[in-house]
Amino acid sequence: MDTHSTHHAVMTHPTARSTAVQVGEFVVGVAAAYLAVGGAWAATGTLWAPLVVAAALIGIAAVVEVRLGPRATGFVVGVLPTAVVTAGLLTALTSVLSHLST
Repeated sequence: MDTHSTHHAVMTHPTARSTAVQVGEFVVGVAAAYLAVGGAWAATGTLWAPLVVAAALIGIAAVVEVRLGPRATGFVVGVLPTAVVTAGLLTALTSVLSHLST
């Protein structure tokens, strides 16, 4: 038996609908992360607020992935890197602005 053809027999091709759903979930995840982390920073202007919110989003995304599995992968992939990078950038910006103002 040819293992190459067996491998491809098991694989399924994504449909246009499932791809569109995952892209939509990704967009929602990115927007949620930007709004949550950016909102926390804008509301407080502190160094720690974006980091705390990003940590909470990471925990929530992990729970969502474990509970919902592949049905929520697009959302999780949107939230995780966006929350971490946004929190890091805003924390660095706050640190630089604080240093410049002193």
